[in-house]
Amino acid sequence: MKSASDLLASVERHIGPVATPYRAALLAVDRTRFVRIVDRDRAYVDEPLPLDTPAGPHLATVSAPHVYALAFAALALSRGDDWLELGSGSGYGASLASEVVGPTGHVTSIEVDPLLAQISQENTIDRTNVAILVGDGLTRPDLVARHRKTWLTFAVREVPGALLAAIPEGGALLAPVGPPSVEQRFVRHVRRDGRIVAEDLGAVRFVAAR
Repeated sequence: MKSASDLLASVERHIGPVATPYRAALLAVDRTRFVRIVDRDRAYVDEPLPLDTPAGPHLATVSAPHVYALAFAALALSRGDDWLELGSGSGYGASLASEVVGPTGHVTSIEVDPLLAQISQENTIDRTNVAILVGDGLTRPDLVARHRKTWLTFAVREVPGALLAAIPEGGALLAPVGPPSVEQRFVRHVRRDGRIVAEDLGAVRFVAAR
C-alpha cells in the first residue's frame, strides 16, 4: 500500500515543488480517513475519489491532493489565516488547511449535503480551528465578506455576483469556472482598489455544484 510520502512524490511530479507548509500538511493528514472504505487502497494515489451521497456516488468527490496544494498556493494560504472553503466533502481539504493555518488561524467550511457535512464534522472533530457548517455556500456572501481567502471546491458556470461583490478589499476568491462536463478554468478573483480582477490560472476539472 502506498504511503503519504508516495503521495507527496506523486503530487510534486504532477505540479512541481510544493511549498514546505503544504508538503507538511499532505504528510500529516491521513487521507484514508476521508475516503470510502472501498477506496482506501487508493487513498495515497493523486486522484479524485468518489464520496457516497443520498443521490449516489460521483456527485461529490475528495479532490486529487495536488488540487489542494494548487489552491493553497494560488491564495498564498499561510499560518494565522482565516480560510473559507465552499464544499466540505468529507473534510479532507479543511483538515489540510487546518494544518497550514495552525492554531492561530481558522478554517470555515460549508457543505450543502447534510450527510457529507456530518461526515466532515466527525472527521474534523479533533481540530479546534475548524468549523463545518451546513448550507449552500453559494448563498452566503456574508461568509465571503468575513474572509480574505475563499475557494470553491466545485465547478460553477459563473461565480454568483453576490459572492464577488462580497470579496473584501485585498481579498480573493478562487473558483473552477465553466461547464461541468468539460475542463474548467481555475479563476482567482481579487479585489484591488475596489475593483474585481479575474486571473486565469489554468485548466482544472471539478464536479459541478449541487
